[in-house]
Amino acid sequence: MKAAILHDYGTVPIVSTVEEPTAGIGEALVQVDYAALNPVDLRIASGKFYAGAHDLPYVVGSEGVGRVVDSRKWASGTEVYFASGRPGAICERVAVEDNSLVPIPSGLDKTTAAGLGVPGIAAYLGLVDKGGMKQGERVVVLGATGAVGWIGAQLARVLGAGRIVAVGRNRAALERIVGSGNAHAYVVLHGQSVDDLAREIEDAVEGKTDLIIDPLWGEPALAAMKTLATGGRLINIGESAGAALEIPSALVRSKNMQIIGHTNFAISWTRQQEVLRTLFDYAVAGELSIEHRVFSMEEIADAWHLQADSPGSKLLLACS
Repeated sequence: MKAAILHDYGTVPIVSTVEEPTAGIGEALVQVDYAALNPVDLRIASGKFYAGAHDLPYVVGSEGVGRVVDSRKWASGTEVYFASGRPGAICERVAVEDNSLVPIPSGLDKTTAAGLGVPGIAAYLGLVDKGGMKQGERVVVLGATGAVGWIGAQLARVLGAGRIVAVGRNRAALERIVGSGNAHAYVVLHGQSVDDLAREIEDAVEGKTDLIIDPLWGEPALAAMKTLATGGRLINIGESAGAALEIPSALVRSKNMQIIGHTNFAISWTRQQEVLRTLFDYAVAGELSIEHRVFSMEEIADAWHLQADSPGSKLLLACS
């Protein structure tokens, strides 16, 4: 069958053929319709990911949606979300543990289901499990035009945030977030100083910030920290704006702030499944959406390069 395979770290996957997977006891064979491309896929492919690298060569991708072909638990044709399938997500068929599959509810488009996986789980866990967001709190969403941020702003609204400020580089996308009612104001990143950015964020928040969702790190995170109220929290989910950051001790102490890291890898799959079902329910109810672009598997190189440049929408690979 066809699959997108990485042969050397730091290179781009190429499409070739691999052996067809077979489902073992307690597993399902799934025909992949769409596989999602995530920033973590590129970091793993660099060979420098903190959680380790795959042995080469390997089929890239970690999540997707499709239809059950063979399973003792699931009826043939059942539409499901999967993660950690063998040999990888960006291929025609995968073998996945029966109990790990999440059925896609009626009325939910498969592209939306595919796009809500990794970034949606991270955004929800960041706001709820790690951030402990309360109704009425003021929330700043950094990187709001990326997948995590886009979903995070919508979830903050659904969960009752008092004021939401979206921060990102793409003014047009930020205007869409505010225009759709998923944020009250936005701040454009345009190379301003940390102090100037902090003032702009605080003006947009109309006061002090209670909770920051941060897929960026770097200077935007430092600027947002300066706007925190006493006891405020920053939940770091990524490092798109820089891997290293010098934080003054006085800032941390004066704010009595909490800086909390999050990775989906540290969360049980049972909890992630619960969150995903909640996200699917929100999407069916019209409370959640995600902008996406679909590429064919043969266009993996184009999608890969676009993902590296912060695409501003969720990238999906059509595998069937």
